[in-house]
Amino acid sequence: MTDTRWIIEGHIDERWPINTRGNVGEVFPEVLTALGYELGVIPAEAAWRGTYARLGIAARGDFTTDDPVIIGLYGGYAYLNLSYLRMMGVRAPGSSAEAIDVSFFGEGRPPAYEPRKGDKSLGSTFRILRTVLKALGTKEQPPVVGQAFEHVAEWEAKRPDLDAPDNVLLAYLLEFPEAFGPAFGFHMETTAIAAIVAGVLADAAAAAGEPGLVTHLVGAAGNVKSAEYSNHLSEVATLARESQVVSAAFAASVDGVLDRLRGVDGAGDFLEAFDAFIDEHGHRGPNDWELSSRTWDNTPDLALVALDRMRVATHDLSPASRLGDDASKRAAAVEKVRPHLKTMDKWNFDKALEAAPFWARAREATRDRAVRCALPAKQVYRELVRRAAERGGDPDPVKVALLSPGTELGAYIADPSSKLDLIAQRSALRDRFAAIEPPFFISSMDDVPTIEQSEAAYEPAAAHSDPGDVLIGASGCSGVARGRARVILDPADGMDLQPGEVLVAPITDPAWTPLFLPAAAVVVNVGALMSHAVIVSRELAIPCVVAVDGATDRIATGSLVEVDGTAGTVTILGE
Repeated sequence: MTDTRWIIEGHIDERWPINTRGNVGEVFPEVLTALGYELGVIPAEAAWRGTYARLGIAARGDFTTDDPVIIGLYGGYAYLNLSYLRMMGVRAPGSSAEAIDVSFFGEGRPPAYEPRKGDKSLGSTFRILRTVLKALGTKEQPPVVGQAFEHVAEWEAKRPDLDAPDNVLLAYLLEFPEAFGPAFGFHMETTAIAAIVAGVLADAAAAAGEPGLVTHLVGAAGNVKSAEYSNHLSEVATLARESQVVSAAFAASVDGVLDRLRGVDGAGDFLEAFDAFIDEHGHRGPNDWELSSRTWDNTPDLALVALDRMRVATHDLSPASRLGDDASKRAAAVEKVRPHLKTMDKWNFDKALEAAPFWARAREATRDRAVRCALPAKQVYRELVRRAAERGGDPDPVKVALLSPGTELGAYIADPSSKLDLIAQRSALRDRFAAIEPPFFISSMDDVPTIEQSEAAYEPAAAHSDPGDVLIGASGCSGVARGRARVILDPADGMDLQPGEVLVAPITDPAWTPLFLPAAAVVVNVGALMSHAVIVSRELAIPCVVAVDGATDRIATGSLVEVDGTAGTVTILGE
């Protein structure tokens, strides 16, 4: 009988039982592989705990084992521990569990926080207070950003040449956790502090009776790494648009366009600019925390599709022209909120307003470096997969990643035929897990259905909404836009997006963001204040609504919709 359990599973800590797909769903949207979990998630958990201890968020006795608690793996999917992450708000002075929910878990209507003995810790609160006071005094780029860049550059420099022997490449790959742990720790430091600072603003907006104003209070930080590659690609798209040779090649077909343009007169500037884009941003792509995933480096067509949509756009793609009223909106929100605050709260509020942009930029910069840390490991891994395929192995990097890197991958590289049956078995099981929607919240292993239970409970997608229906979500970026909806489930299908349409997506990660620019607005199934779609849409000044439950099922491609990013609503105007 075939084992239908996933390759690796987690366990639910009784003290911290509530786990959610919120937030982590945009980081790990797909079924995890053994490669990604063992070499990525395990060191990330350890780094996360270490960072929380250093910042004062973790208290003595929070964890009784070394087993992953903050990042769980249940039914093949990654979950974040909502119960534990709320401690950042419970223990931080001036914050709250509800503020953490707003920052990270706006979608899915999280269960209300219920105080328990041991949640509060005076020692943690004192240590966090020192962290918060330092963070609120930030007036320049935090040093941790420079540390992250330096650390990742050193790791990249150690990558062996791709023509090195198998054992040398494999050894480098297996060293990845040692490099990734610190890189992820830098990201968790900036994420925690950014969340606390944003939480001060969220609580202030709530105290004023207008929680939605927090998006204006946070505003656009400027020079955010997650928006940088969209702007960079837009510049490359301008070169493509201005060159008749390049435009004609794209119009013929995006497939193979780079090969067709190599050596062609008039295409040199475009090719040089695109190569520079890949060199700088090639580490990003869909599901980019997964070591077997596609990136712009190994699958440049992903970037070319987005570039082509920018190329044919007729409206101004520059965010600068659309951000003209950002400062005035922020000032108006401050004027509304500040009178409702007590004296000490006003001091924290004013400091948070000043510090928030620095920590927003720091969070996205360290996130970018943590993903960059994986690029040389992904390059080495794909070279090993390619070589094994030449000797009769499976050419699909995702399928091979289902082998445990610690006990099975080495044997496969030495003798590819020895693991083909196991790869096929696990690949078939992965397809079954990938076809189901995992529970959004789980609080015990009883909440984790077996694959057989999930398949038996499968329900067809919800019916499309009717004209006049108003879908409720959360404000991502203010502004109102009307357009025809375009439902896209994979950024590789971005060629279907016509400029001026409303992009409707399940989640968004960096592979999606170049598609934001040609779109009139963005609607996403999941998201919260600090989710990727919200941060990028603010920087690019694209009206955005997140946490619209089932948006990709309820909104039909071609339907006329109105997206109100301020109110957090999507109105179906017509079929």
